[in-house]
Amino acid sequence: MFQLNVFLIILVAFTVQRVEAQNTTTTAAAAATVDNATTIIVFNINRPLVLSCNLTLPEINGTQEIRWYKNGTSVEDVEGLQGRYQVFPEEQLFVIDRTHLEDHGEYACEVNTTAQVSEATFTAVAMVAARLPKNTQLIEGENLWLVCRVFGSNPTVSWILPDAQSTVITNSTERVQLFEYDGVPNSALEILNVRLDERGNYTCVVNNLATELAGYPPAMAYGMVRVRSHLAPLWPVCGMAVEFFVLFVILYLYEKYRDPEDVDDDSVCDYVPGKGKRN
Repeated sequence: MFQLNVFLIILVAFTVQRVEAQNTTTTAAAAATVDNATTIIVFNINRPLVLSCNLTLPEINGTQEIRWYKNGTSVEDVEGLQGRYQVFPEEQLFVIDRTHLEDHGEYACEVNTTAQVSEATFTAVAMVAARLPKNTQLIEGENLWLVCRVFGSNPTVSWILPDAQSTVITNSTERVQLFEYDGVPNSALEILNVRLDERGNYTCVVNNLATELAGYPPAMAYGMVRVRSHLAPLWPVCGMAVEFFVLFVILYLYEKYRDPEDVDDDSVCDYVPGKGKRN
């Protein structure tokens, strides 16, 4: 049993180090707080989430029971966590081995001591990510429709247009409109009657608490939009017509101005009246 406990302690310490190396929590994240009491913990989806109660009051000696809560409900009663988490009382750790987006929320650890009830609270935030189509092609006058696929906790989306001012769009205008897509506000962009000068590289920028308070960079996705003139479909036809006309002119001039002596004698049939064909 002693060897098993030592192994578990080593395993937990290794897990914490690995999680820190994978940016599931950083110094910036640990320092960021909400209402000066709740620590922000940032995690990457499908990676571990480790919460350390870290209560060091003299009354806490490792024999008290530490209870963990998510959004005010004991983790034992949260259906989405069943079979996916571990609690290490002596190390005051709560670990989710493989996180889902739904694991974001408010967590708390609570310890009953002889003097008082001590607790620490955390806001677990899933790091944001974004994706845009790499290439979009359309014809001048059509409506441009772009969807930014967004992942993460409570994201906010803005767009950067490829004009000279790199205009940032956060609200709809007369021609440029933003829509909710897949539950994320402003994640869909539509430009009515797109113009040739609106082609270029569009950028989707995504933020949340991890970027606004914990110092992480925003997620950015890029997509190239190519706009062709509404006359573009005619150019291949015009090119073929020009080629045909030029070929016709060349053949006509050749037949009109070629030297009669260039005619092959074998191809000429000399006919003498009364004698037939001459050899």
